[in-house]
Amino acid sequence: MPLSNPELWAAALAVVLPPIIAIVNQPRWSGAVKGLFMLLVAAADGLGTAYFNDSFHGRTIVSCILLAVIVIGATYHTLWRPSGIAPGIEQATSTGVPRHAASPEA
Repeated sequence: MPLSNPELWAAALAVVLPPIIAIVNQPRWSGAVKGLFMLLVAAADGLGTAYFNDSFHGRTIVSCILLAVIVIGATYHTLWRPSGIAPGIEQATSTGVPRHAASPEA
């Protein structure tokens, strides 16, 4: 079954979302918190693309959200994290003490 236009838009947007997610993510956050934030962004991606493509109904909304989750996860783990771009953005936009900082010894 071919993908619909809203699903294609959701997938296309999901490819570029990991660096944007990395702006908000903090290195000190647990993996669960980062994953939950990614799911919220994927839900917004799916809802938004379904709405703006005039396909705001059950199947399209769910398929757009699920497709966004898969594409965000896949591109993060195969492109953005191995290249160091997403982790670098997280470190650069961190508001707290970075994890890799050495503790001061007296």
